[in-house]
Amino acid sequence: MATPRWNDWADGVTLVLQIAVFGPLLYIIFMPWLCLALVTAGAVPFLPGFFQAMASTGWLIASGLTVLAIAVNLVRTEIRKRKRRAELAAQGR
Repeated sequence: MATPRWNDWADGVTLVLQIAVFGPLLYIIFMPWLCLALVTAGAVPFLPGFFQAMASTGWLIASGLTVLAIAVNLVRTEIRKRKRRAELAAQGR
């Protein structure tokens, strides 16, 4: 049996924080496009105004900007990693 570490409690907190951040983020990314597909197909199951409102241009733009911000952040992180690796390789580490 592994000995407990001082930061074992952080696993649960990390999971809660990830759910709190990524839940709404995924909702903002996918829900407008799902609503647009439902409105286009004419298959609005309930709450008629909600699906039309979520399929509006503003929500679709917000979704696209969110995806763009995530992509920019991922690319910047990858560039920084590559620069750091190149610096370490140049130093012989």
